[in-house]
Amino acid sequence: MKLKHVLTWKFAFYQGFLPALRWLGPSRADAILATLARASTRLWPPRRKRLASALKLARMGLAHLGPDWDDNALAPELAAGSLRFLARDYLLASNDDREALALFDVQGEDALAEALKQGRGVVLVGSHFGGHIAAFHWLYRKKFPVRLMVQRPRHVCWALSRFFDRDEPRPQSGFFLSRSLDASSCVARVLNARAALREGGAVYLPGDIPWNGPNTRPGRLLGKTHRFLSVWADLAAITGAPVFHVVCAHRENGRFSLKIEPAGTVARGGQATAVERYLTHLEAAIAADPTDAVAHLLWPCFRPAAIENGEAKKARPSRRVAPVATG
Repeated sequence: MKLKHVLTWKFAFYQGFLPALRWLGPSRADAILATLARASTRLWPPRRKRLASALKLARMGLAHLGPDWDDNALAPELAAGSLRFLARDYLLASNDDREALALFDVQGEDALAEALKQGRGVVLVGSHFGGHIAAFHWLYRKKFPVRLMVQRPRHVCWALSRFFDRDEPRPQSGFFLSRSLDASSCVARVLNARAALREGGAVYLPGDIPWNGPNTRPGRLLGKTHRFLSVWADLAAITGAPVFHVVCAHRENGRFSLKIEPAGTVARGGQATAVERYLTHLEAAIAADPTDAVAHLLWPCFRPAAIENGEAKKARPSRRVAPVATG
């Protein structure tokens, strides 16, 4: 490892602070993270102002849902959510599956298990909301036959990396995405995902990625119009696999609330409607707890600039995404 990588806050945070904090147990570790984050809004007024501004813009973007929160009062809680978001899955670093699973309050496990028993496969649609990385732990530790069609997450604990690196049929490495993938590699990922679904497995894809290029559908999130990567909807339409919406939220004491909600199937030609339905579901989650929507409130690709400036920023440049086969 190069010295320049060691002398960074990320190295100190992920290689030093979080592993040490984990030894205190999830409850105490989470309490320390939240306390530090809330204190930062008192000691650094510009940060509190920025967070309050983000909450105000989100509230305006969700006006159709009628949210009624106090932007300034909620700013410290958004700070706490931000630090929990940065901590990713480190509080779940354990060899003991029962210990990790005990931190989840889950809705929808039986429905997911029943759908997988039908042998048609399952498309899981997640987002960057809350503890989305933690949801991967639950899926793996419950031994569901799941593959993640995402960029390989960085700065995750050793336990999740172990799941990623397992040598097994259709290894996870054959599903990870990257901006540097060439066209043939993109096609291989899509074919792997389709095969996994036809074999009765589950494939997880994010439904909230703004993108330019093929395999996208239009939609609105927080009052801002994007084109969203919609490979998940194409795969569901092609294979007939039922869709489940996945939301994993942080809770106090290092716990997580995981909801896996059935969303039916996607008819061919109905992908755009499925994308709109998913975004409606995501907006409801954000309206219910904006302090856990760190990415959607603070990342430039999501921030409702149309409300703030009267002009939306362009979506991120496209990476090459192979068209989904229709056979």
